[in-house]
Amino acid sequence: MQPAELTNTGRVILGMIAEGHRTGYAIKGEVERSTRFYWTASIGGIYPELRRLQDAGLVSRTDDPRGGSRRHAYELTDRGRAALQSWLAEPRECEIETRYEGMLKLRFASLLPQHERRGLISRMKEMHERRLRRLRQRLDEGGFDDPWHRLTTEYGAGWNTWARDWCESVLRSMQDEQPATRQPAA
Repeated sequence: MQPAELTNTGRVILGMIAEGHRTGYAIKGEVERSTRFYWTASIGGIYPELRRLQDAGLVSRTDDPRGGSRRHAYELTDRGRAALQSWLAEPRECEIETRYEGMLKLRFASLLPQHERRGLISRMKEMHERRLRRLRQRLDEGGFDDPWHRLTTEYGAGWNTWARDWCESVLRSMQDEQPATRQPAA
């Protein structure tokens, strides 16, 4: 497997294993704790990807039984470490892939009555406020593994601050908006 063939989930997993999160369960926990606001990985995607990475020779697996349950621990192989380093150091522009249902609804908001458009923007603003509170709480709690985890959380807080403020600006501008006359296409 060449580094360019790494899936997004594979990249997350290799990074998590390199940091010492050795089981699927530990990887999912760290995703929930640290990357979920900008990059998620489902538990249903982690285990098949761990098998794929093992088949590709990027990780090795050892049995790690605990409490009577069958568990496996993973380590990066030399090839896996090289693939991770290669991806991290790539000079290409990073992809920005956003899957945000609120933005999708915003795209088609002209099809809604005015009061429902306003409700959509209000809900988006509230969501960004909740996320911002959680991120600020995380920053206040500290306990980051390294300064780069903190920088990522600071970036997320900044982005959610901007998005919340943008929603507030749109809501203010909508106060003068005339009721929509546009009808959905037939």
